[in-house]
Amino acid sequence: MTQGLVRLRIMAVSLGLLGLGSGVSLVEGASRPRIIRPPDDRTDYYASSAMLRGIGDSVCAFIAADTMTDNGDGTYTINAGTLADQFNPLCTGERFAEQPTAANCTATLIAPDILITAGHCLDENGVRTAFDTFYFVFDYAVREVGVNPSTFTTNQVYRGAEILGLVNLADQANDWAVVKLDRTVTGRTPVGVRSSGSVAVGQSLVAIGFGAGLPIKFSGNATVQGLVENGFEADFDIVGGNSGGPIVDATTGIIEGVVSSDLDVEDYHQEGACFKATVCPEDSICTPGFTTLASVMISQFQSTIQTALGTSGTGGTGDGGATGDNDADGDTVIDANDLCANTPPDTTVDEEGCEINDGGVGGNGGGGATTNLCGGLGMIPLMFMMLSLTWLRRGE
Repeated sequence: MTQGLVRLRIMAVSLGLLGLGSGVSLVEGASRPRIIRPPDDRTDYYASSAMLRGIGDSVCAFIAADTMTDNGDGTYTINAGTLADQFNPLCTGERFAEQPTAANCTATLIAPDILITAGHCLDENGVRTAFDTFYFVFDYAVREVGVNPSTFTTNQVYRGAEILGLVNLADQANDWAVVKLDRTVTGRTPVGVRSSGSVAVGQSLVAIGFGAGLPIKFSGNATVQGLVENGFEADFDIVGGNSGGPIVDATTGIIEGVVSSDLDVEDYHQEGACFKATVCPEDSICTPGFTTLASVMISQFQSTIQTALGTSGTGGTGDGGATGDNDADGDTVIDANDLCANTPPDTTVDEEGCEINDGGVGGNGGGGATTNLCGGLGMIPLMFMMLSLTWLRRGE
């Protein structure tokens, strides 16, 4: 089995939309495993907080059309091997071994019919793939222990209709795209994006996406280590397939950037007789002195985003940009006063828009006094880094 080099181009693109032509394409081999830092902080949907699950409901996977079967009855079935099948033999103890690896990239719903992602997910060296070669699939997630996602309904599966903006400049850490879907998405709350200002060193973030093609993972316990041109550097756990995924503030849930990367290193590599996830900086294949990954800031394509939101309908705006009486997550607390954006529908919240939970925090089990998700994310550390999810690109 050939292991491709993964190009870790983690860019936290600042949300500013650039106007561009239509016609999108999925780049073949767009998402595979990436780089992990000890300890591995990736968590499944069922083990994450209510706030993160709410955001995750609006994050979708790029899944190739030939990996899904249209059953003709309004349902689709995924046909994909497991992580253990893909990296055979997988070393004993590797996480998520029996989960499917169907995804190639990650995108986030920011308006009823608008997604943001990484440019390289749709364009590689000027070559684009037709929208009919892949689907945007929501709810590709492990919602119960041991229960893998396999079948999806029409309201979970969409096609792209138009590229509203796209830049893919790897050497400049400028890698983003804005996509219009073939129809409006219902039953999901668009995720708020930063509309002014930028991330700060030390800020806690969470990276969300489909690393290694696996069902959605939330990667926290990371912080912004430094600002670079067009983006920022952080220390998070991401693997191929995270590309294009949202990097959100650990407390507010606002999108601060999208994942990209530019690190030539295999996401999974052979060690002895088996394959394992690359853990940096301790594995021998890691770049000497490797400590952080760069991400694209939302500000890099903010103008394009605002244009798209203006033509699509209500979308989310975040930190420094919430104005008027907008209430992106529908919790009755206007965005300007909402400290916990993107709360799930029908959630009981306090005056600051944070969930009130009488039975413990974040769906992680355990009893406890009444609390809110801003005050405690349960088992998800509050110091989630602005993970600029790295989108892995496989080499030849």
